[in-house]
Amino acid sequence: MPMTDLSLALFIAVETCSEPPYYPIVAAWTLPDGSIKSSLIIADDSWPPHLCYSDHISDETIDALGHSVKDVLLEMNVDLDASHVVGHADFSPAQGLEHLVDALDIELAFEVSTNQLDISELLGHDWRDELQDLSHEMGLDLLQAEDQVRLMQLCWARQSDDF
Repeated sequence: MPMTDLSLALFIAVETCSEPPYYPIVAAWTLPDGSIKSSLIIADDSWPPHLCYSDHISDETIDALGHSVKDVLLEMNVDLDASHVVGHADFSPAQGLEHLVDALDIELAFEVSTNQLDISELLGHDWRDELQDLSHEMGLDLLQAEDQVRLMQLCWARQSDDF
């Protein structure tokens, strides 16, 4: 289902550990008012601890400031209820969100698309290059979830101005 109303562009990104199976460490998403919300994710008990780490966030920080997988998903459901949210798997593996959903028996209250056509429709056909260029211009890291969402918003804003 391609998005046609550009005023409702919502994005999501899940930062994962660097090794398969890519367990999530941080989730970030846009809210309908354009602000970005992010949350550190405390590893689910079923995930092996040695595969749930970050290269730039300490385990102590995640444990102190993070939220359970259930709390993160419930918050996303409230924030994004009945929305169509777009993400991509170029800089953070799509398995990150799948691990969040699989950890609990919670139905998502929103639709997530990583479909290349949806991304291209919102960000333009050269979105990969645009995100890289914006990343360098803004000094943001495409591997960090919150930066990824901000960059998709900026890319979308540039694309929207071209219409």
